[in-house]
Amino acid sequence: MEMRKLLAVILIMAIGLTLFGCSSDPAKDFVSEDLVTMEQLNTEGRYVARGYLESLFLNNRAMFNSCFPEGYVEDLEKVAGGDVFEQFTATTAIGGDFLGAATTDHRDVTINNGYDVATFRSQICRVANCEYSDIGNIQIQKVQVLYMNSKAKMIADFYLTVYEIDGTWYMYELWSIKGF
Repeated sequence: MEMRKLLAVILIMAIGLTLFGCSSDPAKDFVSEDLVTMEQLNTEGRYVARGYLESLFLNNRAMFNSCFPEGYVEDLEKVAGGDVFEQFTATTAIGGDFLGAATTDHRDVTINNGYDVATFRSQICRVANCEYSDIGNIQIQKVQVLYMNSKAKMIADFYLTVYEIDGTWYMYELWSIKGF
């Protein structure tokens, strides 16, 4: 008799947990931030990183172009031999419909944080056609993207390198999808 009562209690608890708690939905607590506006885009590292991803997932070519210094996209298209926006959009795909994004963390690229700042600056100078001394802050921004695939809401983490010149923030590269 005691065994039946114990099994009944366990069964009731299992049903209760299934219905009311212990959700395995990773998107349950996700809070999307408002879409980045063109006015916000280059004012902070977090905005240019999130705006870059939003431009790709929402097919916003004007925002994409504004994530980079003037003339950069055109120069890149000459080298790439094609439409860079279309190429980046195709290679930065998520497996579903974009629902929102949020900047959840960032790390300053400094020696104290374990980065080779000189190498970052040199690489940025080479592609952005600027002087080494022009570059102010460099950050790696973590942006989470919420999307709906065919079965459920999912979250994808993106890590993007951004840099600042004279108070204006620009996109450098999609650095990683694995972490700092």
